[in-house]
Amino acid sequence: MSDEEEGFNVSAPWSWNARRFLEQGLARREGAEFLLYSDSHFTGGPSIAAAPYVLTNCLGLPDTGHMGPALALYLDDHFPEFAAQPMDKTDTEGWLNLTLDDEIACVLSLVAGVRLRSGGLVRRFDREDPRGTPQFYAHAAPDWVTTQRPVFPTKSRIDMTQLDGWLDRYLALGREDSVVLVRAARQYRDALWVADTDPELAWLLLVSALEVIAGREALRDADPAELLRQIMPTLAEQLLAAGGEDHLASIAPLLAPVVKATGRFLACVEIYHPEAPSVRPEEYAQVNWEWPSLRKSIAKVYGYRSARLHSGVPFPSPLCQPPMPTADVLDERPSGIAAAAGNAAWVAKDLPMHLHTFGYIVRGCLLKWWQASTNADGQGSSSGPGRASK
Repeated sequence: MSDEEEGFNVSAPWSWNARRFLEQGLARREGAEFLLYSDSHFTGGPSIAAAPYVLTNCLGLPDTGHMGPALALYLDDHFPEFAAQPMDKTDTEGWLNLTLDDEIACVLSLVAGVRLRSGGLVRRFDREDPRGTPQFYAHAAPDWVTTQRPVFPTKSRIDMTQLDGWLDRYLALGREDSVVLVRAARQYRDALWVADTDPELAWLLLVSALEVIAGREALRDADPAELLRQIMPTLAEQLLAAGGEDHLASIAPLLAPVVKATGRFLACVEIYHPEAPSVRPEEYAQVNWEWPSLRKSIAKVYGYRSARLHSGVPFPSPLCQPPMPTADVLDERPSGIAAAAGNAAWVAKDLPMHLHTFGYIVRGCLLKWWQASTNADGQGSSSGPGRASK
């Protein structure tokens, strides 16, 4: 069944459904306005319209290290009256645990690459009151804690024109892809939120953001033994040394679930990774952006993530420290030949990149996947990029 035939579906973001009801010709019930907070300052205008939404610059100037009202999000509410959520079976297909306004905040946080969170409703407009009535009873400015030297620096100023067109692009996605995008965008936004105080958690969230879209992609068919050679070359060599090709071929299928998860992750990054940053530090502090080398660096990050989740092994300390500036440009990776902390040490090849560099790659992958998930005419693709239609 197509998205158009489904009409309202509880397994879709509320913010995405808002346009479906407008397109179905349902009457406007009321209007609502929400405040989105950021530690970054948005510049320019005018308002950006993406029916049924209007996004307006609040012209807030947050103090350094603090949140302030950045954007006002207006919604024309065409939602119908709803019956209760069906409870005849467990259904988490579209579960996001976000309010409609914070779904939009997550999406825009990804677009701008800055922290952005909704504080909730501030004004309601009924049919008889076009000027609206202030309503702050459920509003709360979001809490955020930072440090003097940020681990994941973000831009302090964002031009509103960078947001133009992206809300329409979100609302044009197919239902399933809209869920995927909001889930991935939330992981990215939350990583930015905790990066300075809990960088290990930020690493985990950024890897998870990529896994969300990787799980939506079809893994290229490959022989298990060949996958093992690509993903776990050291283990493959050990298996070959122990029993030759037959031994490798017999063991590889047993490791296929783990190998395929890693392969799917790396294949997604290979397809969607962004170009190298336009402004870069000295060569000694750069990440090698050529794909075979970048692939090894990403695989190293994925390995640290798995060790942290499954064995409790912390991320290397140097990857959780603020990056050093080189001529006003941040190092992309730790630049020493080795580093030590406590009772551990790491050589340079095991310190692939800083957190902000990985965040740049993750954001680039998510945005390219998002763009590829809509057709040239801006309409959502039911199967998405790289997937066969059902």
